[in-house]
Amino acid sequence: MRIKSRLCDYLILLALLLAGCQGGSDNNSTVAAPTGLTEHDSSVVYAVDSPIVTEVADSSGGSLTQCSVSPPLPAGLVLDSQTCAISGTPTTVANDAVYMVTGSNPTGSETIRVELEVKAHAIAPENLGYLDAAIVYVTATPIAPNVPITTGGEITQYSVSPALPAGLALDPQTGIISGTPTAVTAPAVYTVTGSNSVDSIQTQLNIEVKAQVVPPTSLAYLDPVPVYIVGEPVTYNEPQPAGGEITQYSVTPALPAGLSLNTLTGVISGTPTTAQSSATYTVTGSNSAGSVTAQIVIDVNLALLGEWLPADAMNQGRLRHAATLLANGQVLVAGGYNNGTLSSVELYDPTSDSWSTTGSLAQARYYHTATLLPNGRVLVAGGSPDPYTSLSSAELYDPATGTWSATGSMSQARDSQTATLLANGKVLVAGGDVNSNGAIASAELYDPATGTWSPTGSMAQARYSHTATLLADGRVLVAGGYNGVRLAGAEIYDPATGTWSSTGNLAQARSLHTAALLSDGRVLVAGGFFGRAALASAEVFNPATGAWSATGNLNQARYSHAATLLPDGQVLVEGGEDISSYLFSTELYDPAVGTWSLTGSLHHARSQQTATLLPDGRVLAAGGRPGYLSSSELFH
Repeated sequence: MRIKSRLCDYLILLALLLAGCQGGSDNNSTVAAPTGLTEHDSSVVYAVDSPIVTEVADSSGGSLTQCSVSPPLPAGLVLDSQTCAISGTPTTVANDAVYMVTGSNPTGSETIRVELEVKAHAIAPENLGYLDAAIVYVTATPIAPNVPITTGGEITQYSVSPALPAGLALDPQTGIISGTPTAVTAPAVYTVTGSNSVDSIQTQLNIEVKAQVVPPTSLAYLDPVPVYIVGEPVTYNEPQPAGGEITQYSVTPALPAGLSLNTLTGVISGTPTTAQSSATYTVTGSNSAGSVTAQIVIDVNLALLGEWLPADAMNQGRLRHAATLLANGQVLVAGGYNNGTLSSVELYDPTSDSWSTTGSLAQARYYHTATLLPNGRVLVAGGSPDPYTSLSSAELYDPATGTWSATGSMSQARDSQTATLLANGKVLVAGGDVNSNGAIASAELYDPATGTWSPTGSMAQARYSHTATLLADGRVLVAGGYNGVRLAGAEIYDPATGTWSSTGNLAQARSLHTAALLSDGRVLVAGGFFGRAALASAEVFNPATGAWSATGNLNQARYSHAATLLPDGQVLVEGGEDISSYLFSTELYDPAVGTWSLTGSLHHARSQQTATLLPDGRVLAAGGRPGYLSSSELFH
């Protein structure tokens, strides 16, 4: 995320005034240390030879007198040694990296995280929001500048429609909204558009102006349960207030050493310096009419079982795409959705940490499947070209040429199906939705030798948004899903006979869950959706008995997440949704004890993403929500 700040001169003057109000004198010991330090951009992708919008630092504590950055910024960019502003024109491509910016004065210092990447060309912005998305201002009272929150390609131009309430203005370069409302204004929705040379993105603000101050009505944080690592600068944790404008933030007890709260914006930033067990912190946002609170549970570790580090961004943000590990160790990402269905395809090279485009699909699609065939090619099948249509077509990707070719079409159009590579080299496609009209039970087999599909036995229950897992004995377990109701039923496909048979039911009906084959041959199903709630429960299937047994619950209920079996036998679950928010949290399941433990948080909340185990044991998470991300991260 990135924070667009108010003007430096205003902040420096404000900090000096605050220091004076605290009994300040010419003695340096009375000057407050920098706190709540944030940067104009904390996660952005620039383009070579394009001047950047200057990134201005913001602090609600004492004024900055010295700034430094490590490692050195990409060529062409410079850090102002007194204000921490970043400016310049990138001159060469630079991989995504974290830069530690330290702002200090004679009383103290704070170190924050800035994630920068430079591509040969601009990419589209992927997310746009505001610190105050639903706000009530007061006439004749200057507002705290309302700051955009963006990720992806740098936004270079902002506009708003309709015109903001009288007295307020939008800065067309930074997107900051500031000013003093001059007249009472009824509640209205304002659409802010942020754009660059590639594309644009929009967000909506709900703004009202009253004659008197009204209290804030709610407060929450983007990541309510962050897990941090000592010495690693944290991703900014931003508040999400509503109601009357909050003019002052405070926190109790004091945040972990190295972290601080910006008392004007509520943003939490910094670098933890000391490990501590999980603890709850209460943030209070107030104005002259009242206050609201939010609780955050923060865990700081010396070291984790794993952590997420940034990887280069894709050239196109996307969700509901497919990712396939190729025989050469590269990752193929195909199709998806981003304000329209995508045909674009990209390759991630782990050795260079870079994405490159490759041949496009003949048919744009999302909610499709992708399967690596024994001959090294990739089969993409089905999916949707739009919200109301399902596809029967299939295509083959040849890594040697980087091109796609048509292959036989399925007998049944479908999306949201599963595809499983069988031990005999054929691909089993099962279930799915058809033209948004409902689930189907049919299944088909693709034969790479002939490029044709043939029907195989139908499931007893029609379903989509289910899981399919290849068991150690070559059979396929299908579990859960949706067909008008969430399903608990499970079935097993036997390739030897081409038939389906029922097996033990899940204890909890669910869809949008994950399934992972454990090293001992059992299958772990975790999370999902039921009723109107995300699920934290998990179950384990034993193929020897055909029965499910409960295992430890996730720490965070979630659905539309991803799950990956790691080389050490543990299962990594990351991201997803919990009805009210997209998730940063990730967890590890230990099958030896049947419990989950939180591990390093994602730097970008995401759901409907892909997760791919790389040959070196790292996990690549790419794309997803919110805002249809182009960003990717690596779990180490």
